[in-house]
Amino acid sequence: MSTLRVTALRLPAARLGPANPLPDLAGAGDAHARIEIDHETVSAEEAKYMGWGRVHTILPYTMQDGYTRSREVRDLKAIELENGHLKAIFLPGLGGRLWSLYDKEEERELLHRNPVFQPANLALRNAWFSGGVEWNCGIIGHTPFTCDDVACERLSLSDGTPVLRMFAYERVRHLFYRVEAFLPEEARQLYVRVRIDNALQEDTAVYWWSNMAVNEGEDVRVIVPAEKAFRYGYGGKLSKVPVPYMDAEADKLRGSAAKLARAQGGVLHWDVSHATCLPQSMDFFFDVPKDTRPFIAAVDGEGKGIYQTSTHELRGRKLFAWGMGAGGRHWQTFLSQPGSAYIELQSGLAHTQLEHLPMKAGATISWLEAYGPIHADAAAAQGRDWEAAVNAVRVPLEAACPEQALEETHHRAAAELDGVCGEVLHSSMGFARCEQALLGERFSTAGLNLDALREGPEEQPWLALAREEPLPCPDPLEEPLSYQISAAWETRLREAVQSGRADHWWAHYQLGVMAHARNDTVLAAEEYRLSLQQAENPWALRCLALLEKETAPARLLRSARMKPIRPLVLEAMEALLKAEDYASLLDFSEGLPAALKEDGRVKTYRAAALLRSGRLDEAEAILRRPIVLSDVREGNTLLTDLWFEAAALRRFGRADAEALAWAEENVPPPENLDFRML
Repeated sequence: MSTLRVTALRLPAARLGPANPLPDLAGAGDAHARIEIDHETVSAEEAKYMGWGRVHTILPYTMQDGYTRSREVRDLKAIELENGHLKAIFLPGLGGRLWSLYDKEEERELLHRNPVFQPANLALRNAWFSGGVEWNCGIIGHTPFTCDDVACERLSLSDGTPVLRMFAYERVRHLFYRVEAFLPEEARQLYVRVRIDNALQEDTAVYWWSNMAVNEGEDVRVIVPAEKAFRYGYGGKLSKVPVPYMDAEADKLRGSAAKLARAQGGVLHWDVSHATCLPQSMDFFFDVPKDTRPFIAAVDGEGKGIYQTSTHELRGRKLFAWGMGAGGRHWQTFLSQPGSAYIELQSGLAHTQLEHLPMKAGATISWLEAYGPIHADAAAAQGRDWEAAVNAVRVPLEAACPEQALEETHHRAAAELDGVCGEVLHSSMGFARCEQALLGERFSTAGLNLDALREGPEEQPWLALAREEPLPCPDPLEEPLSYQISAAWETRLREAVQSGRADHWWAHYQLGVMAHARNDTVLAAEEYRLSLQQAENPWALRCLALLEKETAPARLLRSARMKPIRPLVLEAMEALLKAEDYASLLDFSEGLPAALKEDGRVKTYRAAALLRSGRLDEAEAILRRPIVLSDVREGNTLLTDLWFEAAALRRFGRADAEALAWAEENVPPPENLDFRML
């Protein structure tokens, strides 16, 4: 019997904290959005959409950076699907993450199940956490919903099999996406049907990756039916390499990298199918031939593990590993706790995560994925013959989940679920309701039930605007809760201002953000000034500072003194640091509330200012004490840079290139400061 029930997951969990009220105008960043391509190994056809469709802001979403590393045992809402063979746990408040897939017959977890919930700065909205299977839709980088609610409904197939539908409206690309999970009574695999709809009658771009975390281990081998992969190693170009054995660049190897490279026939190689052989963080986007059934699997030394396969719409397959360097090992612990380490097996619409794909107006894409246990011949799966290793997975996969049966299940699910609404189990942000109120018949809900989307404080002003009601004007010190940036919203807001229904500081501020987001800096500055004329407010002041760099430190400092919240305080300190106004930074930080003084980033900026003011002892005292940068960004080396700078100044009295090179070679940083990806 297959069941679906709402329950709770109890574990040590950090809280997300308040959303950041500042619009992302400095530029959302993802490492894959700026990768250089090696055109000697990657053809023009393969690179066709690499870099296409990039966005420079996460707006209209707000940033999620209010979390800390303080955890308490608490309950997270969960939804379970279960039959006689498997139990799957989903987290509707965290993007619908598939948290656990448990094999009841063998009494083992198939996924990497993180023992804690701990956000870190790895997504476009900042907050991200590791473990399970994440559903990524919209734009390069992790989904905007990775740490947010998705709407959930209970449906059923014609035979009574319960279905969990999770869906959301992705506001950057104007896409509805749904993830429909079900476990038929006798199934030994979890089925996940995904459908994406373009809600507007305008062409857009689409992006999708299902990211599955599995436990890292020396005996864990990743097997994909491919002989080549697009490889990126953080700091180099994207190039095409053979798999599973990639030549190591012997002249560049040192330390742990040299130990991890294996000598075969007198030539050094990395076996990329064993992630523990990789010296640094690396991505491998496997080039699965078009006529080959797509799948990816992780098997251990006994031949046991997990597979993911799909219908042919989902072509891409990827391995991500943190690598065995000090920084990568620290990231593993930072995202969880000591002894908990994972790798990611991913599946996407495109070959690589550098690519968005075109999606026509009103178009729909649908496919079916399956996740289940695999039992492969261990000797073949772990052997040097790659074709034999692939077949060691392919044969039992076809027996457990026949390709033709998967196609048939996909068609059946689409026929029985599309156009059907179910019982609401969980609600999500309601900006699709705002779009529907504004655009009417020009906005397609793809047959989804918008009753599962809320109308809260974030949505209320936009609903009023869409309905041509008077737009409320909040207090100038009240934090903005939400933004819109599309042309349709700008037109409606400008009409409201001109009609007198919204001629106030908040409306001009929002018009400034809209212009700023599309890089109309002249109009943006004009609107920010109009907002400040209507009422002195830190929000327009801060945004104007981003446009007029010469006065930025003073304006940011003024806005932070007006409203001393963490986001404004940090931007002011960073600007003062860049302007080398160390005295003002130190003076400002002395007057901060006690809680902010203890913030890891505040301490880091203070350490930098002290160091560059000649107060070496005080700077080192901060760096040598426990300092936690809760929201350190992937690839950010600020802490290690400061450590090496301090070491160079202590030894040589200078921090030039020669002195810094000596420090990096001879004065290794403490583990808690080291987040280097290389």
